[in-house]
Amino acid sequence: LPASVAYTSDAVKQNSALFDVPLRPLQPPFPNGCCGGTVVTLPPEDTFAIDTNLNGNTFLLPPRPIQVWLPPSYDDRSICKIRHPVLFVHDGQNAMFDESSWTGRSWRLMGALTRMADRNMIRGETPIVVLLPSCAEHLVPGVSRRHLEYGDASLPFSQAHADFVANIVKPLVDSTFKTDPQHACAMGTSLGGQASLHLLLRHPELFQGAACLSPCFQPTTIATTALQASKLKDKRIYLDMGGDVEDKTVPVIDLLDHATPLHWWNPGYWWLDTQLRPSLDAMRRVLESNDIPHVYEDIPGGRHNERAWSQRIDKPLLHLYGHEENK
Repeated sequence: LPASVAYTSDAVKQNSALFDVPLRPLQPPFPNGCCGGTVVTLPPEDTFAIDTNLNGNTFLLPPRPIQVWLPPSYDDRSICKIRHPVLFVHDGQNAMFDESSWTGRSWRLMGALTRMADRNMIRGETPIVVLLPSCAEHLVPGVSRRHLEYGDASLPFSQAHADFVANIVKPLVDSTFKTDPQHACAMGTSLGGQASLHLLLRHPELFQGAACLSPCFQPTTIATTALQASKLKDKRIYLDMGGDVEDKTVPVIDLLDHATPLHWWNPGYWWLDTQLRPSLDAMRRVLESNDIPHVYEDIPGGRHNERAWSQRIDKPLLHLYGHEENK
């Protein structure tokens, strides 16, 4: 459903009961937009450059606004002590609205969450989602700030980013909204997947899980995971990867990748998941050799873009927030 005609979870349940219409199984395509939720914007002056440590350095982390999605079930006026888990999403500009996604198609994250809630598939309360936007600027021509902030664990930019989310953004969100501070997870795609696992490694006392879709794991992040594997023993970790798998290959052209009013020219990134498989295999070997519980999904023929991730966005959400029988 587009945001303009989105229904709350209660309305969907009431209509289904009234007409005795069973809800169809959870499957894509999921709705675009905020899906009956509320979006609150945290201005950059409330988050960036307020710390004198590494994460307050505006050269490393240029200021930008951060959006927070409150699910339809969130009630700020209620006296009930209901607390929501929080999901911190990297590349947040690509997660909710097609119009703000750099490929013209979002992950449809809120559509999947609200449909899960409609079907009572969420363990506890529907999570609040913090949309962390990646930086669109370049440090110097040819060097993307996103690649630095979400980069290898040894980079000061990526360390500053992880500390910023943990030490500045999370406390602000916890003090502003009705959150359960003990239940925070991170999610990301490509380099955002690496940033999510890095956040879990660097601040295991604050985050309980990470979902990494088509992750781009770099050498120091893999080595850090091997050296600090004990930090991940009790965490929820989801990994997946598309690309060429046995006789299933990724087509060079998928016309639906270009059937968007914005950014119709995007290349579809058909080669990237195949290219990233070796580093993911190395990370999986590290996790398995250290007996770290995790879930891995093979997505044969999957492309490396937002439309592809929107077609499986329910899988990581079910691992992080679903009942055991729904995983």
